[in-house]
Amino acid sequence: MDKYCLLLCLLLFSSYSHVSAYYPSKNTLVSSVTKNPILPIFTFTLNTNEEYFIHIAGPYLVRSCNDGLPRPIIPCGSSTCALTRRVSPHQCPPTQNAIINGRCACQATAFEPFQRLCNSNQYTYGDFSMSSLNPRSPSLTFNNVKYLCIPKPFLIDFPPGVLGLAGLSPTALATWNQLTPPRLGLEKKFALCLPSDSNKGAIFFGGGPYKLGNTDARSMLTYTQLIKNPRRLNNYFLTLKGISVNGEKILLAQNAFSFDGKGDGGVTLSTVTPFTTLRSDIYKVFTEAFSKATSDIPRVNSTTPLEFCFKSTEHFQVPQIDMKFADGKIWKVIAANSMKKITDDVACLAFLNGGDAAAQAVVIGMHQMENTLLEFDVGRSAFGFSCSLGLVNASCGDFQTKP
Repeated sequence: MDKYCLLLCLLLFSSYSHVSAYYPSKNTLVSSVTKNPILPIFTFTLNTNEEYFIHIAGPYLVRSCNDGLPRPIIPCGSSTCALTRRVSPHQCPPTQNAIINGRCACQATAFEPFQRLCNSNQYTYGDFSMSSLNPRSPSLTFNNVKYLCIPKPFLIDFPPGVLGLAGLSPTALATWNQLTPPRLGLEKKFALCLPSDSNKGAIFFGGGPYKLGNTDARSMLTYTQLIKNPRRLNNYFLTLKGISVNGEKILLAQNAFSFDGKGDGGVTLSTVTPFTTLRSDIYKVFTEAFSKATSDIPRVNSTTPLEFCFKSTEHFQVPQIDMKFADGKIWKVIAANSMKKITDDVACLAFLNGGDAAAQAVVIGMHQMENTLLEFDVGRSAFGFSCSLGLVNASCGDFQTKP
C-alpha cells in the first residue's frame, strides 16, 4: 500500500472528523445504493419503493410500464423530443415517432446493455419523488419528469423489484439533471459510492454535504477535468495521460488515450462494465508490467474472464496502480480495487483485455470504483474522486442517507 496515499487520506479525514455534526439544512437528494446479487448492477430508490438501475451512460430515465394506461403525450415537434434524438443510443437505429389518438407522440429509444437490445416506445412525463437530507423536507416530489415508458419484456432479465433504468449521462434529459432544479438550491452535480459487498452504498443529487460520520466527505475529493466527445454525448470522459505500476510508468504510444477521427478511443467510466477494460495495446504493456512486479507471487490458473490469477496468502501484497491525468492528479488504485478475490486462496487482477477494436482505450469499470466516493460535477466539468474509504476504516455504507 502506498504510504503517501494512506497518510494523505488520514490527514484529510482527521482534519474534518472533529468538526461539528451540524450542517445547514439543504435539499440534497439521497438514496442508499444496493449491489444486486443477480446481475452486475447497482440500484437506488425513487418513489419510496421503486428500484432503478444506475447507468451513468444512459441518456434518460427509463421505466417499465405495461399496464396499458394512457400517458401524457410529448409532441413530436417539441424541443424535448428533439433532445431525445440528439442523445439516442448510438447502438440503435433511428427512432420513429407514433400516432396516438390522432396526435404525433414523441417516441424514444433505450439500449439494454446486458441483452444488447434496442426498444422504442412513448416518451412521456409524470411525478417522481426522492428522499432528501433536509429534515424539514425528508422527501421531495418533482412534477413533469420526462421518462421513457418501456414494456416489461424489454426489462425481462432485470432482477425482481428493479423497475427501470436511471440514466445519469451528462445530458439535459438525464435523471440527475431533471431532479436538481436551481430553485431548490441544488447544484448540477451528483455523487455516488458503490458498495463492494452486501452493505449499502449511497447516491446524492444536487451537491453535498456528503456526511460520512462527522465528516463532510467533500474534503476528501481530488478533482480533475471532465471532457466531452461530440461523437459520444452520453459518456463521461477523463484526460488520462499515463498508468504506473509499482511507481513505474508503463511505456505506451503518445496518443494511446486520445480520440480518433471517428470519436473512438478516450477514457470513460461505466456502471455496466464489471472490471476496467483496456484496449489490447494498453492491456499487453500493462499486464507485462504487473507480471514483472509480481514475479515473486505464485501464479494459478486463470478464472474466466480474468486472466492473471495468483495464490493469495494472509500477507498477500500486490503493487499499487496509479492513473495519472493531464493536470497531474493521480487516482491511486489499491489492492482492494485492483484485485478480485475468487476464493480464500486465489485472487485475480481485475482488468480485462477489450481487444484491438475496443471502442474506448480505457473503460473504468465498477470494481475499480467501489468503496470510493465519486462526484460528477457536470456544471463545472469536474470529476472528483476520493481515496479508497477502506484506508480510513470507512465504507460506502457509512454515509448518512436519512435526515
